[in-house]
Amino acid sequence: MRNLTQVRRDIDDCDSQLIRLLAKRQTLVEEAGWLKPKNDEQAIQASDRVAQILERCRQQAVDVGLSPDVAEAIWRAMIDAFITLERRANNGND
Repeated sequence: MRNLTQVRRDIDDCDSQLIRLLAKRQTLVEEAGWLKPKNDEQAIQASDRVAQILERCRQQAVDVGLSPDVAEAIWRAMIDAFITLERRANNGND
């Protein structure tokens, strides 16, 4: 049986992997911001795209045994943060 220290080390390893993936996602979001029409808030918000992402996220969560509610809550927070970042890139304030 593993102890708490081992479990925490594995959590830290997962967190490190997530940070690397989020950095890659940030680069892609900034690129999307540069490619979208300047100051087009509707294009930045991309409500249809957000809905697609959340739907896919919930299904993938179910497929791997993750609570879809937890996955959606995390993705909503992440999307909100990245929309703010994309807005800055779109306005040339990156």
